[in-house]
Amino acid sequence: MVKVISWEDCGLPVASKILDAATITKSGLIYTSGSVGMSADGTIPESVEEQTEISIKNLEIVLKAAGSSLNSVVKALVFVSDASYVPLVNGVYSKYFITKPSRSCVVAAMTSPAFKVEIELVAELE
Repeated sequence: MVKVISWEDCGLPVASKILDAATITKSGLIYTSGSVGMSADGTIPESVEEQTEISIKNLEIVLKAAGSSLNSVVKALVFVSDASYVPLVNGVYSKYFITKPSRSCVVAAMTSPAFKVEIELVAELE
């Protein structure tokens, strides 16, 4: 049976009533839900760099609640709303992911025009 990590377990606001923050498989892999760049107070910064920073910091909290960290990430999936944001996202991303896990980056429409980036991760339990 899988273990579910709720938003409450992470001390983060509920991102969606139909999603939990992460799921841990029987084999010890953690799959996070996507994290956009919205602060806990509901504000969305204008810059893609700030949104990326918030997204990664929220994912760091989720991974810690699940028993892991950014150092144990094995796969990242990054969505950006405009291809021109990729170098800006990479600048922030590279500060946090020293281990350089496998990653895909997709240009896609977001659920709100204010969102410029969304990131989801797969990590191993530590």
